[in-house]
Amino acid sequence: MKFKFHWGWAIGLFYTSFVVAMVSFVIYSKGVDHSLVKDNYYDYDIGYEKLIGQKKRNSSKLNPPVKIAFKDNTKVLEIDFPKNIKKISGEVWLYRVNNEKLDKKIKVKVNDNNQQIIPISEIARGKWKVNVDWVGDDIKYLDEQDFYLN
Repeated sequence: MKFKFHWGWAIGLFYTSFVVAMVSFVIYSKGVDHSLVKDNYYDYDIGYEKLIGQKKRNSSKLNPPVKIAFKDNTKVLEIDFPKNIKKISGEVWLYRVNNEKLDKKIKVKVNDNNQQIIPISEIARGKWKVNVDWVGDDIKYLDEQDFYLN
């Protein structure tokens, strides 16, 4: 007896492969971490707009503005603060969008040229967001920039 492949077998094979694919996707999705980046995210978000909006407005008024530059050849992040502002303090937050375990917070410590140089040769490749939340001459500022590390 010779096996003959016809349209009934094709439909059965299609539905079987579809079910196997769906079961595989469900099993895979169970292993992926779907947690929010912050605990109490929704409570945090309520006050975010007011606070961040004011800090960004202050930053937009700066002349010259804060410059955040990623130097690929030396693997450093260079933050240039305005020279006319003294008493600078705050935090630089290197935020990894897809994995909170890779986030880094660094205290702002400027050199004599009002610069902060952060070595980033040891951080993981991928998309990063830099938030510089700082205070200069008792005024709060926030500067943000994205960069991609190859």
